[in-house]
Amino acid sequence: MKSLLAKKIVLSPSLLIASGRHRACYQHPEHDGLCIKVHHPNKDDRETIREVKYYKRIYRNTSSINAIAHYYGTQETNLGTGYVFQLIKDKTGNVANTLDYYLKNKHSFLKHQKSMKIAYELFKKTVYKDAIVTMTLKPYNIVYQLGYKPHGQFFIIDNLGCANLIPIDYYSSTLARTTLTRRFTDFEQRMMREYHVKLSTMQSVESKD
Repeated sequence: MKSLLAKKIVLSPSLLIASGRHRACYQHPEHDGLCIKVHHPNKDDRETIREVKYYKRIYRNTSSINAIAHYYGTQETNLGTGYVFQLIKDKTGNVANTLDYYLKNKHSFLKHQKSMKIAYELFKKTVYKDAIVTMTLKPYNIVYQLGYKPHGQFFIIDNLGCANLIPIDYYSSTLARTTLTRRFTDFEQRMMREYHVKLSTMQSVESKD
């Protein structure tokens, strides 16, 4: 892996997977299981540096953290410094879709609804067990991987770490889990408010508006 990341690579438009407000995500041209995130020219890399610091912290203690896309280091590209992450793919080889995708595509959501309920319960338990520190949970920062487990698997792919000047959650699993309770409560309320979906049951709820 180190030799792979030592060389400068070219990221072409055909490799683009997704583009957000701050970063663009590209398929790694030489490794199918990796992606490269690069910042837009007018955006700083403060958020990514926060994430990288958190990854380095947890990797000092363990490398078996589940439910998150793993980080592998930086690599120079024609678009600037790239940050290399695990690319979550379905067993078919397709890039795993975000939860946001499923919530906006009724046919796909209904097709996987029962499995997603079980996968979400396991995902939540795993995040609590590992005391993952994350910023606000958002449906486009969580992907649902098909095929590798009987009911699929959810992963957080973005927005990890803590932005507080003193990140106390890093030093106490108990505090981290207390924060996670708030994160999941806010997240599930947001899913009800914006998508009319109750995540604990993966059921669509009719809007009263």
